[in-house]
Amino acid sequence: MNIDAILKNNDLIQMAERDGAVFKKHTTGWNSHCPIHNGDNKTAFSVWIEDGKQKWHCFTKDCGSGDVIDYVMARDHVDLKRACEILGGTQPITSMEIIKAAEERRIRAEAYEAKKRSEYAQALAELWEAKAWERYYQNLDTSLQARKIWRYKGIPDDWQNYWKLGYCPEFSYYTDDVKYTSPSLTIPIFTENYTPGNIRHRILNPHDPNDKYRPDRPGLKALPFMADVTNKDHECNLIVEGEIKAMVSYIWLDSDKWQVYGIPGKRNYHELCEKLKGLRTWILFDPDAQEQAQDAAKIIGKARIVDIQMKVDDALNAGYLNTDDLRRLLRMAK
Repeated sequence: MNIDAILKNNDLIQMAERDGAVFKKHTTGWNSHCPIHNGDNKTAFSVWIEDGKQKWHCFTKDCGSGDVIDYVMARDHVDLKRACEILGGTQPITSMEIIKAAEERRIRAEAYEAKKRSEYAQALAELWEAKAWERYYQNLDTSLQARKIWRYKGIPDDWQNYWKLGYCPEFSYYTDDVKYTSPSLTIPIFTENYTPGNIRHRILNPHDPNDKYRPDRPGLKALPFMADVTNKDHECNLIVEGEIKAMVSYIWLDSDKWQVYGIPGKRNYHELCEKLKGLRTWILFDPDAQEQAQDAAKIIGKARIVDIQMKVDDALNAGYLNTDDLRRLLRMAK
């Protein structure tokens, strides 16, 4: 069976569905959460027809793109030859076919990476030029209700000002090609040199209660939130799920020796964990993400896991935990 026959005889939609994808049809193809990295964004994985062949793309992580062979290579972490065998290539594929297909994929991958870098650079340049985070932050002075919502989430006014948190009265976003509009809370994500890398919108009236966060504009990376981008001398790292949990945890820890990171979703931890490998790190994920916490701890090597059976910001805001309790839990973590 040659490569063209493998592509013809394997249905990418059916394979991704067996791996857990839940597709919704839209005008140009199908969308689902990504079954390769099992992300939370329900529209992050797209499949469409191009030149008579099924193609896919993951928009929220570096899973890649391509055809059904590329899908198996990314999913199973195998090379081209092994992927073809998995897909039913029982007859030997000639060396020339392998070389040709590998070269086509190399060229396509380079083009994809170049396009992704260009799109990200353009989106980032537009973000810097627009300075939207400043406009959203200024909205707090005209919307007492927004300040109140942030306080309710455990962020006092002085910390709202410190993190340049904001409010957008009408944020538009798309789900399945349908446009929705809602007010949102805004969270600027700054990098270590204090330049903006993204703005996350916490949608206040989401169409889907499980789809509450969106970037300010397409093409921006899902970056971890750092509670103190200026603190280079911290001794310990704490990783939690989400920016708001990171803020609340940092406020209650009340110590310069800690850096607190909020990952954008329970599965977007790999790149941060690689960065923290070997460093003193604690992981405090939500109760439903202990499997991911174990995996993150293995990547880092020296990490300890804290499990408090409820979301940490809820526990602190409700008074079930205080500063001493939180520090004690971290000291006792396995």
